[in-house]
Amino acid sequence: MTRSSSPRRQRTIHGVSLGILMLDTGFERLPGDIGHGATWDFPVQYARLEGVSGPDVIAATGGDLLAAAPLLDRFVEAAKDLAALGVDGITTSCGFLVSFQQALAERCPVPVATSSLLQIPSIAALLPARQRVGILTAREVSLTATHLRAASAPLDLPVAGLAEDSRFLRNNLTNAASVSFDEQAADVLDCAGRLLTAHPEVGAIVSECSNFAPYSALVAKRFDVPVFDIVSMIEWFHAGLRPRRW
Repeated sequence: MTRSSSPRRQRTIHGVSLGILMLDTGFERLPGDIGHGATWDFPVQYARLEGVSGPDVIAATGGDLLAAAPLLDRFVEAAKDLAALGVDGITTSCGFLVSFQQALAERCPVPVATSSLLQIPSIAALLPARQRVGILTAREVSLTATHLRAASAPLDLPVAGLAEDSRFLRNNLTNAASVSFDEQAADVLDCAGRLLTAHPEVGAIVSECSNFAPYSALVAKRFDVPVFDIVSMIEWFHAGLRPRRW
């Protein structure tokens, strides 16, 4: 039995399969970051949620999602706008937005992948029973059971966050127009080191924070552990939206 062809969607733009919902930030984004165009080997379409910051998202997504309804509505409308423009799938620039995954997927006309944390169940299935997935996050206290449930992840996974006095965290919170790759790399490596020292059973790492992706290769090399991030998720997502021709 063959599946009947669906009518083609009308589009304003063509050839761009992936739309990215960006928070309203001003800090420098380096190659490998979701918000740096050179990160991608395929075209992407960005949309900015004006006035919505990382702290806004963290405050809204960590607990009662009914209170987050106004913010969720803004993301839904922005996602619909991207879909109407012509993209085939949508992602976001903040891992904490996993809390909006179900609602966005239900209300958006194209597939949505909100967060790198969505990879956790698949990665866990790759590991032997004695090993676990560990999470690196911007702020450990902000990653709650609400986020983990939304990612279909165990609630007791090992987690480590940036030090509160880290240069990386200050750069993000102050929207630093210029950042040092080496300084931020040191902060992420410190975070990963603390995670693996406290939890030697961690067999793979998932970085919640989208801004950690430029440092994944350094973490993998330093600690000899697989590292998954927003880039690995988006590349997988895009591979389904636009399969290779052979």
